[in-house]
Amino acid sequence: MPDQRVYLDDIYSNEQCQGSVFRAVVMMAHEARFINKQAGQGFIQLTKKPTTIAMYKFKEGKLSMTEKTSNDVSAEAVGAAAFAPEAENASPVTEISPDVSAQADDAFGV
Repeated sequence: MPDQRVYLDDIYSNEQCQGSVFRAVVMMAHEARFINKQAGQGFIQLTKKPTTIAMYKFKEGKLSMTEKTSNDVSAEAVGAAAFAPEAENASPVTEISPDVSAQADDAFGV
């Protein structure tokens, strides 16, 4: 039976998760979900469980994690905005009038 465990030494030596057990679990969980989704759609044929495959990839250093910043926009949001019917006729707002700003402040109790 092959070694199917991820030890703390594996996590601490991994540069991507920066020694954080939480990051390691999140990285493997995201990968396992991705693998399971690909298998469900028929793109790949699984010979092992998705979590086992994700653990092996982690141990081999094939997983990475990127930090999302507050300015990051998901591809879904970009696609939804690009194909929204009102997006074609929408004009960009360049300035907010003081009346609208005051009404918004009142509405939110600012």
